Amino acid sequence: MTERPISLRRAAEIIGVHHSTLARAVARGDIQPVTATPGGWNRFSRRDIDLYAQALEVSKAARIQIDAPVLDRALGDIPKLARELTGAEFAAVTVQEPDGRPLRIYHDGLAADTDWKSQELPRGRGVLGKLGKADSPLRLDDLSKHPDSYGFPPWHPPMGALLGVQVANRSGLKANLYLANSPGKRKFTLDDEHQLTQLTHFAQLALDSANLYEKERENRVLAESAERRLQAVIEESTVGVVIVEAGTRSLLGSSQEARRLFDHSLDFGMSLDELNQLATLYNSDGKLVTHDELPLEMALTNRKQFRPQDMLFERTNGSRVPVVVTAAPIGADDGGLDSAVQIFQDVTQIHEIDDAKSEFLSMITHDLRSPLATIKGMTGSLKVTSRSESEVSQGLDAIDEEVDHMTELVSNILDMSRIESGTRGVEQEICHMADIVQDAVRRTMSSRHGIDRTVNTTVPIGFPEMYADPGQLGRVLDNLLSNAMKYAPGNVEIVNSYNAITDTVRTEVIDQGEGIPTSQREEIFDKFYRLREGRTRGREGSGLGLAICKSVVGAHGGKIGVSNNSEGGATFWFEIPRDPVQA
Repeated sequence: MTERPISLRRAAEIIGVHHSTLARAVARGDIQPVTATPGGWNRFSRRDIDLYAQALEVSKAARIQIDAPVLDRALGDIPKLARELTGAEFAAVTVQEPDGRPLRIYHDGLAADTDWKSQELPRGRGVLGKLGKADSPLRLDDLSKHPDSYGFPPWHPPMGALLGVQVANRSGLKANLYLANSPGKRKFTLDDEHQLTQLTHFAQLALDSANLYEKERENRVLAESAERRLQAVIEESTVGVVIVEAGTRSLLGSSQEARRLFDHSLDFGMSLDELNQLATLYNSDGKLVTHDELPLEMALTNRKQFRPQDMLFERTNGSRVPVVVTAAPIGADDGGLDSAVQIFQDVTQIHEIDDAKSEFLSMITHDLRSPLATIKGMTGSLKVTSRSESEVSQGLDAIDEEVDHMTELVSNILDMSRIESGTRGVEQEICHMADIVQDAVRRTMSSRHGIDRTVNTTVPIGFPEMYADPGQLGRVLDNLLSNAMKYAPGNVEIVNSYNAITDTVRTEVIDQGEGIPTSQREEIFDKFYRLREGRTRGREGSGLGLAICKSVVGAHGGKIGVSNNSEGGATFWFEIPRDPVQA
């Protein structure tokens, strides 16, 4: 019994959609009328409507969750549905890359026990390469009589009648949908061809879904990779970074430096109110920053960028850190506000350097002016003819001392400038510590500090040669010996030793002075640091000598330090690799 065609409104009622949905499908050509009433009203095949309904359900599923199982199910249903509609013995869908390479095969009616993944798949050549588009499928009564009856792998069953069509999506992914009967069996009809044409919409949807899924997967991988890279950059950033989501006003991420500044773990999801309670901000003039004036609040509320500003960051424990703060909103794709980011830069070290430079300039001004004033006064006094020879000698000694002080000061400034600018490199050569020590002692003893003083040296027999810069190591010894002579009474001892296990050379300068306070043993090697506590001998230095020693020893790959002697006095030591290349 032939089914009666039905109206579009009745078809919509049957499959449970609004009739406008079917009207749009008819306008697109997804559904074709099979007849019309005398009044011009189109009527449609119930089978076509059912087929479209199935395609519509797959479309909904693909939009809800585009994943591999849904795609396999959608493509896998096509051969079975094609057999049901046409009565074909078997049907298959082969999916290919744009260049014709086969990807997968979905089939129904072929041997179910075959391991299809290990088999050669049908390629898009021969008759499969001749399949027409949806509006012109290829229908053959006997495949063997076609001149291009090749392109099928050996395992494929023999075919007589064949009906096939090619489907392609926008990205070039192709699918060959073909039906076949065994040789001598039923031929396909125009009605079968019409049913196959309707199925192409189903296949087109599956291919488009596959394309959408692949693009979505690639975009997801790229997004996840970019997110990991961004998180790594934020985590290792030298500035404090906090990111807050606009809708929930909760923490999305933070850097390691931000957690240090806040002295808190800053867990994901922490509210902005909780974050604001961990610290208080003050302007550079000491005025409290109110809640509405907080940079992050302004970025979230007013969507305005907060330009860098000097502030004081106060933790809950009362400690304060000078920081430069900036904040900015982050827009969403729809034009709204996605989140906001706030950046804190700890400028404590910058402030310390500025303070040290200011102190240094003040000290340099004083230290240069004082010797000049002394020299000026002494030269004026020497003009008086009544001065005795002893007074003249004392005046010349004073002038000599001030000149030495100025020379040392200028030399230290020049050395530190060269070290920081990188223009003073290490020029290593084969040398011996005994020669370096001997030259340094000679220079010290010929200075005014060496008068009535003794420097004892110890260099073991068989002490090995070394690969170093003798000039710079001599500068280190000059500074250490000069300090020992100026700030400690009695004799000075230089002891050299060699450690064969670590292949390192160690030099110690031992004095008989007051020693170095434990709390200052690290700081005395910092630039501009001058020891003041307990100092009873000598005038204050520039605070550069030991810093220069530390830089030179470090450039040789070594280390420097100081310890107090049990009998009194201090031992300044440095240790360097005998051969840095071998170290």
